[in-house]
Amino acid sequence: MKKIISVLLIFILFLCSCRNIERQEKAPDSKISGVWVTYSEVDNLLKNGKLKQNFDLLLENIKSNKITDVFLQVHPFCNSLFHSEFFPQNELAKKYNYDVFSYMLKAFHSNNIKVHAWLNPYRVMTESTDISALDKGSPAYKWLNDQEDGNDLNVCIYNGIYLNPSSSEVKKLITDAVREILTGYDVDGIHIDDYFYPTSSADFDKSSYDEYKKNTENPLSLSEFRTSHISSLISSLYTTVKFEDKDILLSISPSASIEKNKTQYYADIKSWTDNECVDMIIPQLYFGFDYPDENYRFDKLLEDYKNLPLKSTKLVIGLATYKIGTDNLPDKYEWKNGKDIIKKQISICENDKKIDGYVFFSYSSFLKYKNKAP
Repeated sequence: MKKIISVLLIFILFLCSCRNIERQEKAPDSKISGVWVTYSEVDNLLKNGKLKQNFDLLLENIKSNKITDVFLQVHPFCNSLFHSEFFPQNELAKKYNYDVFSYMLKAFHSNNIKVHAWLNPYRVMTESTDISALDKGSPAYKWLNDQEDGNDLNVCIYNGIYLNPSSSEVKKLITDAVREILTGYDVDGIHIDDYFYPTSSADFDKSSYDEYKKNTENPLSLSEFRTSHISSLISSLYTTVKFEDKDILLSISPSASIEKNKTQYYADIKSWTDNECVDMIIPQLYFGFDYPDENYRFDKLLEDYKNLPLKSTKLVIGLATYKIGTDNLPDKYEWKNGKDIIKKQISICENDKKIDGYVFFSYSSFLKYKNKAP
Protein backbone atom coordinates (compact mmCIF):
# COMPACT_ATOMS: atom_id res chain seq x y z
CA MET A 1 0.00 0.00 0.00
CA LYS A 2 2.86 2.35 0.82
CA LYS A 3 4.26 2.06 -2.68
CA ILE A 4 1.05 2.97 -4.47
CA ILE A 5 0.67 5.97 -2.19
CA SER A 6 4.21 7.05 -3.04
CA VAL A 7 3.57 6.75 -6.77
CA LEU A 8 0.32 8.71 -6.49
CA LEU A 9 2.22 11.36 -4.60
CA ILE A 10 4.58 11.54 -7.57
CA PHE A 11 1.59 12.45 -9.75
CA ILE A 12 0.40 15.04 -7.26
CA LEU A 13 3.88 16.52 -6.99
CA PHE A 14 4.12 16.69 -10.76
CA LEU A 15 0.74 18.34 -11.17
CA CYS A 16 1.30 20.90 -8.43
CA SER A 17 4.96 21.71 -7.93
CA CYS A 18 5.58 23.13 -11.38
CA ARG A 19 2.70 25.58 -11.24
CA ASN A 20 3.70 26.92 -7.85
CA ILE A 21 7.01 28.36 -9.02
CA GLU A 22 6.73 32.10 -9.49
CA ARG A 23 7.72 33.20 -12.98
CA GLN A 24 9.42 36.48 -13.79
CA GLU A 25 7.83 38.53 -16.52
CA LYS A 26 10.27 39.19 -19.32
CA ALA A 27 10.12 41.03 -22.60
CA PRO A 28 9.58 38.63 -25.53
CA ASP A 29 12.86 37.36 -26.93
CA SER A 30 13.62 37.17 -30.62
CA LYS A 31 13.29 33.77 -32.23
CA ILE A 32 15.93 31.14 -31.58
CA SER A 33 18.27 30.01 -34.34
CA GLY A 34 20.10 27.13 -32.70
CA VAL A 35 22.35 24.17 -33.35
CA TRP A 36 23.06 20.94 -31.49
CA VAL A 37 26.75 20.13 -30.95
CA THR A 38 26.96 16.39 -30.29
CA TYR A 39 29.44 14.47 -28.14
CA SER A 40 31.26 13.22 -31.26
CA GLU A 41 31.59 16.79 -32.53
CA VAL A 42 32.87 17.85 -29.10
CA ASP A 43 35.41 15.01 -29.25
CA ASN A 44 36.58 16.27 -32.64
CA LEU A 45 37.23 19.67 -31.06
CA LEU A 46 39.27 18.03 -28.27
CA LYS A 47 41.41 15.75 -30.43
CA ASN A 48 45.16 16.29 -30.76
CA GLY A 49 45.23 18.88 -28.00
CA LYS A 50 44.00 21.58 -30.37
CA LEU A 51 40.77 22.67 -28.70
CA LYS A 52 41.39 26.41 -28.96
CA GLN A 53 42.27 26.24 -32.63
CA ASN A 54 39.33 23.94 -33.47
CA PHE A 55 36.92 25.85 -31.27
CA ASP A 56 37.81 29.21 -32.83
CA LEU A 57 36.70 27.84 -36.20
CA LEU A 58 33.45 26.46 -34.76
CA LEU A 59 32.76 29.78 -33.03
CA GLU A 60 33.37 31.75 -36.22
CA ASN A 61 31.05 29.46 -38.19
CA ILE A 62 28.32 29.82 -35.57
CA LYS A 63 28.70 33.60 -35.35
CA SER A 64 28.75 34.13 -39.12
CA ASN A 65 25.54 32.14 -39.49
CA LYS A 66 23.76 34.13 -36.77
CA ILE A 67 23.22 31.19 -34.42
CA THR A 68 21.76 32.45 -31.15
CA ASP A 69 21.76 29.26 -29.06
CA VAL A 70 24.10 26.27 -28.83
CA PHE A 71 22.98 22.98 -27.28
CA LEU A 72 26.27 21.45 -26.17
CA GLN A 73 26.37 17.79 -25.15
CA VAL A 74 28.08 17.51 -21.76
CA HIS A 75 26.69 14.21 -20.33
CA PRO A 76 26.19 11.78 -23.25
CA PHE A 77 26.84 8.31 -21.75
CA CYS A 78 26.79 8.70 -17.98
CA ASN A 79 30.08 10.58 -18.33
CA SER A 80 30.99 14.26 -18.26
CA LEU A 81 32.78 16.85 -20.38
CA PHE A 82 34.07 18.48 -17.19
CA HIS A 83 35.34 17.15 -13.88
CA SER A 84 32.25 15.91 -12.06
CA GLU A 85 31.49 14.56 -8.62
CA PHE A 86 29.06 12.10 -10.15
CA PHE A 87 30.40 10.89 -13.53
CA PRO A 88 33.79 9.96 -14.99
CA GLN A 89 35.28 12.67 -17.18
CA ASN A 90 35.63 12.49 -20.96
CA GLU A 91 39.07 10.98 -21.61
CA LEU A 92 40.00 13.64 -24.18
CA ALA A 93 38.95 16.49 -21.88
CA LYS A 94 41.12 15.02 -19.09
CA LYS A 95 44.25 15.73 -21.13
CA TYR A 96 43.79 19.49 -20.91
CA ASN A 97 45.14 21.41 -17.93
CA TYR A 98 42.07 23.65 -17.86
CA ASP A 99 38.30 23.25 -17.78
CA VAL A 100 37.32 22.90 -21.45
CA PHE A 101 33.60 23.40 -20.77
CA SER A 102 34.29 26.64 -18.92
CA TYR A 103 36.52 27.79 -21.78
CA MET A 104 33.85 27.16 -24.41
CA LEU A 105 31.10 28.64 -22.27
CA LYS A 106 32.96 31.91 -21.74
CA ALA A 107 33.84 32.19 -25.41
CA PHE A 108 30.23 31.66 -26.48
CA HIS A 109 28.96 34.19 -23.96
CA SER A 110 31.54 36.80 -24.99
CA ASN A 111 29.98 36.56 -28.45
CA ASN A 112 26.38 36.81 -27.14
CA ILE A 113 25.61 33.15 -27.86
CA LYS A 114 23.53 31.28 -25.29
CA VAL A 115 24.61 27.82 -24.11
CA HIS A 116 22.31 24.98 -23.05
CA ALA A 117 24.03 22.08 -21.28
CA TRP A 118 22.69 18.95 -22.99
CA LEU A 119 22.50 15.65 -21.12
CA ASN A 120 21.15 12.17 -21.67
CA PRO A 121 19.67 11.22 -18.30
CA TYR A 122 19.61 7.42 -18.58
CA ARG A 123 21.91 6.22 -21.36
CA VAL A 124 25.10 4.43 -20.27
CA MET A 125 26.08 2.14 -23.15
CA THR A 126 24.11 1.29 -26.29
CA GLU A 127 26.35 -1.01 -28.31
CA SER A 128 27.15 -3.59 -25.65
CA THR A 129 25.98 -5.09 -22.36
CA ASP A 130 29.54 -5.76 -21.21
CA ILE A 131 29.66 -4.39 -17.66
CA SER A 132 33.44 -4.79 -17.53
CA ALA A 133 33.76 -2.28 -20.36
CA LEU A 134 32.29 0.50 -18.22
CA ASP A 135 34.51 3.12 -16.67
CA LYS A 136 35.13 2.12 -13.05
CA GLY A 137 33.97 5.59 -12.04
CA SER A 138 30.59 5.19 -13.70
CA PRO A 139 27.69 5.08 -11.23
CA ALA A 140 26.31 2.16 -13.24
CA TYR A 141 29.53 0.20 -12.72
CA LYS A 142 29.60 1.03 -9.01
CA TRP A 143 25.99 -0.02 -8.44
CA LEU A 144 26.47 -3.29 -10.29
CA ASN A 145 29.68 -4.18 -8.48
CA ASP A 146 29.08 -3.13 -4.89
CA GLN A 147 27.94 -5.41 -2.07
CA GLU A 148 24.35 -4.11 -2.04
CA ASP A 149 22.20 -6.41 -4.17
CA GLY A 150 19.37 -3.87 -4.13
CA ASN A 151 21.53 -1.38 -6.01
CA ASP A 152 21.44 -3.65 -9.06
CA LEU A 153 17.88 -2.40 -9.65
CA ASN A 154 19.31 1.06 -10.37
CA VAL A 155 20.58 -0.27 -13.70
CA CYS A 156 18.69 -1.95 -16.55
CA ILE A 157 20.55 -4.20 -18.99
CA TYR A 158 18.57 -4.73 -22.17
CA ASN A 159 20.23 -4.37 -25.60
CA GLY A 160 22.54 -1.94 -23.85
CA ILE A 161 23.03 -0.53 -20.37
CA TYR A 162 20.77 2.19 -18.93
CA LEU A 163 20.02 3.82 -15.62
CA ASN A 164 16.60 2.75 -14.33
CA PRO A 165 14.06 5.61 -14.59
CA SER A 166 11.95 4.18 -11.75
CA SER A 167 14.82 4.26 -9.26
CA SER A 168 14.76 7.01 -6.65
CA GLU A 169 18.57 6.81 -6.47
CA VAL A 170 18.77 7.43 -10.22
CA LYS A 171 16.43 10.42 -9.98
CA LYS A 172 18.59 11.85 -7.22
CA LEU A 173 21.77 11.27 -9.23
CA ILE A 174 20.41 13.06 -12.30
CA THR A 175 19.01 15.94 -10.26
CA ASP A 176 22.30 16.31 -8.36
CA ALA A 177 24.22 16.28 -11.64
CA VAL A 178 22.03 19.07 -13.02
CA ARG A 179 22.51 21.06 -9.82
CA GLU A 180 26.26 20.60 -10.21
CA ILE A 181 26.09 22.23 -13.65
CA LEU A 182 23.88 25.07 -12.42
CA THR A 183 26.10 25.92 -9.46
CA GLY A 184 29.39 25.47 -11.30
CA TYR A 185 28.70 27.04 -14.68
CA ASP A 186 26.87 30.09 -15.98
CA VAL A 187 24.68 28.16 -18.42
CA ASP A 188 21.56 29.58 -20.06
CA GLY A 189 19.70 26.29 -20.05
CA ILE A 190 19.55 22.60 -19.20
CA HIS A 191 18.58 20.43 -22.15
CA ILE A 192 17.28 16.85 -22.21
CA ASP A 193 16.97 14.86 -25.43
CA ASP A 194 14.57 12.03 -26.30
CA TYR A 195 16.37 9.16 -24.55
CA PHE A 196 13.75 8.17 -21.98
CA TYR A 197 12.71 4.49 -21.86
CA PRO A 198 14.62 2.90 -24.76
CA THR A 199 12.02 0.19 -25.35
CA SER A 200 8.40 -0.68 -24.61
CA SER A 201 9.36 -4.29 -23.84
CA ALA A 202 8.24 -5.46 -20.40
CA ASP A 203 11.59 -7.23 -20.00
CA PHE A 204 13.50 -3.94 -19.72
CA ASP A 205 12.60 -3.21 -16.08
CA LYS A 206 10.80 -6.44 -15.16
CA SER A 207 12.54 -6.83 -11.79
CA SER A 208 11.64 -3.31 -10.70
CA TYR A 209 8.05 -3.51 -11.84
CA ASP A 210 7.57 -6.96 -10.27
CA GLU A 211 8.95 -5.64 -6.99
CA TYR A 212 6.59 -2.68 -7.17
CA LYS A 213 3.54 -4.90 -7.84
CA LYS A 214 4.49 -7.27 -5.05
CA ASN A 215 4.28 -4.42 -2.54
CA THR A 216 1.21 -2.65 -3.95
CA GLU A 217 -2.47 -3.51 -3.50
CA ASN A 218 -3.72 -1.81 -6.66
CA PRO A 219 -0.68 -1.34 -8.87
CA LEU A 220 -0.50 0.99 -11.81
CA SER A 221 -0.19 -0.55 -15.25
CA LEU A 222 3.33 -0.82 -16.62
CA SER A 223 2.68 2.15 -18.90
CA GLU A 224 1.36 4.29 -16.03
CA PHE A 225 4.22 3.18 -13.81
CA ARG A 226 6.84 4.23 -16.35
CA THR A 227 5.12 7.49 -17.30
CA SER A 228 4.82 8.53 -13.65
CA HIS A 229 8.55 8.13 -13.11
CA ILE A 230 9.56 10.09 -16.21
CA SER A 231 7.19 12.88 -15.20
CA SER A 232 8.59 12.79 -11.69
CA LEU A 233 12.11 13.40 -13.02
CA ILE A 234 10.96 16.28 -15.23
CA SER A 235 9.20 17.89 -12.26
CA SER A 236 12.31 17.48 -10.11
CA LEU A 237 14.59 18.97 -12.76
CA TYR A 238 12.27 21.92 -13.34
CA THR A 239 12.11 22.68 -9.64
CA THR A 240 15.90 22.37 -9.33
CA VAL A 241 16.55 24.70 -12.28
CA LYS A 242 14.11 27.38 -11.10
CA PHE A 243 15.40 27.21 -7.53
CA GLU A 244 18.87 28.13 -8.80
CA ASP A 245 17.79 30.78 -11.32
CA LYS A 246 14.32 31.47 -12.71
CA ASP A 247 15.78 32.75 -15.98
CA ILE A 248 17.57 29.48 -16.81
CA LEU A 249 15.52 27.39 -19.23
CA LEU A 250 14.69 23.70 -18.98
CA SER A 251 14.23 22.40 -22.51
CA ILE A 252 13.37 18.93 -23.80
CA SER A 253 13.71 17.59 -27.33
CA PRO A 254 11.13 14.81 -27.80
CA SER A 255 10.84 12.64 -30.88
CA ALA A 256 8.46 13.65 -33.65
CA SER A 257 5.20 11.93 -32.69
CA ILE A 258 3.42 13.11 -29.55
CA GLU A 259 1.54 9.83 -29.31
CA LYS A 260 4.63 7.67 -29.81
CA ASN A 261 6.47 9.64 -27.13
CA LYS A 262 3.76 8.71 -24.66
CA THR A 263 3.11 5.09 -25.63
CA GLN A 264 6.66 3.93 -26.44
CA TYR A 265 8.99 6.26 -24.52
CA TYR A 266 6.56 7.13 -21.67
CA ALA A 267 7.14 10.86 -22.13
CA ASP A 268 3.82 12.64 -21.60
CA ILE A 269 4.56 15.90 -23.36
CA LYS A 270 1.01 17.21 -23.15
CA SER A 271 1.03 16.98 -19.35
CA TRP A 272 4.42 18.72 -19.17
CA THR A 273 3.23 21.71 -21.18
CA ASP A 274 -0.22 21.77 -19.58
CA ASN A 275 1.34 21.85 -16.10
CA GLU A 276 4.10 24.24 -17.18
CA CYS A 277 6.97 22.01 -16.10
CA VAL A 278 9.15 22.72 -19.12
CA ASP A 279 10.17 26.08 -20.54
CA MET A 280 10.81 24.96 -24.09
CA ILE A 281 10.12 21.88 -26.19
CA ILE A 282 12.12 21.23 -29.35
CA PRO A 283 10.44 18.33 -31.17
CA GLN A 284 12.62 16.52 -33.67
CA LEU A 285 10.52 17.09 -36.80
CA TYR A 286 13.05 15.35 -39.01
CA PHE A 287 10.67 14.70 -41.90
CA GLY A 288 9.84 16.32 -45.23
CA PHE A 289 6.54 17.31 -46.75
CA ASP A 290 5.96 14.14 -48.82
CA TYR A 291 6.85 11.38 -46.36
CA PRO A 292 4.96 8.15 -47.24
CA ASP A 293 3.24 8.00 -43.85
CA GLU A 294 1.07 11.11 -43.82
CA ASN A 295 1.09 11.18 -40.01
CA TYR A 296 4.81 11.88 -40.11
CA ARG A 297 4.80 14.68 -42.64
CA PHE A 298 6.28 17.92 -41.39
CA ASP A 299 3.04 19.93 -41.69
CA LYS A 300 1.01 17.34 -39.76
CA LEU A 301 3.57 16.94 -36.99
CA LEU A 302 3.97 20.69 -36.64
CA GLU A 303 0.22 21.18 -36.33
CA ASP A 304 0.06 18.51 -33.62
CA TYR A 305 2.62 20.37 -31.53
CA LYS A 306 1.01 23.74 -32.11
CA ASN A 307 -2.25 22.27 -30.78
CA LEU A 308 -0.68 21.30 -27.44
CA PRO A 309 -1.67 23.36 -24.37
CA LEU A 310 1.59 25.30 -24.66
CA LYS A 311 0.71 28.05 -22.15
CA SER A 312 4.12 29.40 -21.08
CA THR A 313 6.14 26.75 -22.94
CA LYS A 314 8.08 27.89 -25.99
CA LEU A 315 7.80 25.78 -29.13
CA VAL A 316 11.05 25.52 -31.08
CA ILE A 317 11.41 23.11 -34.00
CA GLY A 318 14.27 20.66 -34.56
CA LEU A 319 15.29 20.51 -38.24
CA ALA A 320 17.20 17.68 -39.93
CA THR A 321 20.07 19.15 -41.92
CA TYR A 322 21.68 15.71 -41.58
CA LYS A 323 19.11 14.26 -43.99
CA ILE A 324 20.11 16.48 -46.91
CA GLY A 325 21.23 14.24 -49.78
CA THR A 326 20.58 11.01 -47.87
CA ASP A 327 20.52 7.69 -49.72
CA ASN A 328 18.35 6.07 -47.06
CA LEU A 329 14.77 5.14 -47.87
CA PRO A 330 12.09 6.38 -47.59
CA ASP A 331 13.71 9.85 -47.44
CA LYS A 332 16.04 9.40 -50.40
CA TYR A 333 13.93 10.88 -53.18
CA GLU A 334 12.50 13.89 -51.40
CA TRP A 335 15.73 14.78 -49.60
CA LYS A 336 17.93 14.65 -52.68
CA ASN A 337 17.29 18.38 -52.87
CA GLY A 338 16.90 18.67 -49.13
CA LYS A 339 18.21 22.22 -48.94
CA ASP A 340 14.89 23.34 -50.39
CA ILE A 341 13.06 21.42 -47.65
CA ILE A 342 15.11 23.05 -44.89
CA LYS A 343 14.71 26.49 -46.46
CA LYS A 344 10.93 26.06 -46.56
CA GLN A 345 10.81 24.77 -42.98
CA ILE A 346 12.86 27.71 -41.75
CA SER A 347 10.48 30.09 -43.50
CA ILE A 348 7.49 28.42 -41.83
CA CYS A 349 9.13 28.69 -38.41
CA GLU A 350 10.09 32.31 -38.91
CA ASN A 351 6.63 33.39 -40.03
CA ASP A 352 4.45 31.45 -37.59
CA LYS A 353 3.74 33.40 -34.40
CA LYS A 354 3.25 30.19 -32.41
CA ILE A 355 6.79 29.03 -33.17
CA ASP A 356 9.72 30.48 -31.22
CA GLY A 357 12.51 29.36 -33.52
CA TYR A 358 14.37 26.32 -34.81
CA VAL A 359 17.45 24.22 -34.03
CA PHE A 360 19.58 22.34 -36.56
CA PHE A 361 20.76 18.76 -36.01
CA SER A 362 23.63 18.92 -35.94
CA TYR A 363 26.66 21.22 -36.27
CA SER A 364 28.54 19.18 -38.91
CA SER A 365 25.55 18.76 -41.21
CA PHE A 366 24.58 22.39 -40.64
CA LEU A 367 27.95 23.42 -42.10
CA LYS A 368 27.33 21.26 -45.15
CA TYR A 369 23.93 22.90 -45.53
CA LYS A 370 25.76 26.24 -45.52
CA ASN A 371 28.27 24.90 -48.08
CA LYS A 372 31.14 24.79 -45.59
CA ALA A 373 33.32 21.82 -44.78
CA PRO A 374 32.71 20.33 -41.30
